[in-house]
Formats: sequence, C-alpha cells, structure tokens
Amino acid sequence: MSAADEQQPPAVVGFEREVLEQVWACGGDTSVREVLDALNGRDDKQRAYTTLMTVLVRLHAKGLLVRRRDGRSDRYSAALTREQYHAIRARAEVDALVGEYGDAALVHFARQVGELDPERRARLERLAGRRDDA
Repeated sequence: MSAADEQQPPAVVGFEREVLEQVWACGGDTSVREVLDALNGRDDKQRAYTTLMTVLVRLHAKGLLVRRRDGRSDRYSAALTREQYHAIRARAEVDALVGEYGDAALVHFARQVGELDPERRARLERLAGRRDDA
C-alpha cells in the first residue's frame, strides 16, 4: 500500500469536487486563473478568483493538491490521479458501510454483483484479483 493510500484522502463534494475534477481535466500543473477560466467558461455561473483560490488552498491543505510557487503565483497539480482517488475513497466508503451495517451491507453488495451482466461481472472479478487496486 502506498503512502497516499494510508492517508485516506477526505471525500470532497460540491464546489471542491468541481474544482478537483477541473484540476484533473487540466492534466497536471495549472494555475488559479486557468482553472477559473475553465470553470467560468462552462456555464453562466461565474466564480470569483478569490473564492477559487481559497478552495485550491483548502484542497492543498487536505493533501489532495500539490502546490508549487511560480514567480508571484502558485501552480497546482493533483496529488493523486482520479483513478487512485476513486479507488481509495471507494475502499474507505465500503469499509465504513461494512463496519456499520456488517453482513447486511455484504448481502446487498452480493445481490448487486449477482444482477450484473456476465461480461461486467467477469471484468470486476479480474479487477478484484489485482492486488494493486486493492
């Protein structure tokens, strides 16, 4: 298990999630302005530069973004890939469900898997056998 897995990154929702998704979409090193322009270009809702800067700082403090100084401004990149983040969060959420609901949660998961089409079920079984995703 990597150090990132052990840290259990927090779940992000709302605007934080939207910002994190945009940083992933940028594909790496990005500025506050680049993220802002991308978000503001998608719909009529205009976000303020300072609001976005605050969210990026918070995501950095949570360990989800890496920040580096570039002259007088900061540049950000994701600390984890989208796939790594989803795998870690999914594991944490499932662990929490099983911890709280025990066998009832496992029965529900088993029923869901049983209802999948055979091709998807086979793909999931292959993924479950890979230890690098566990």
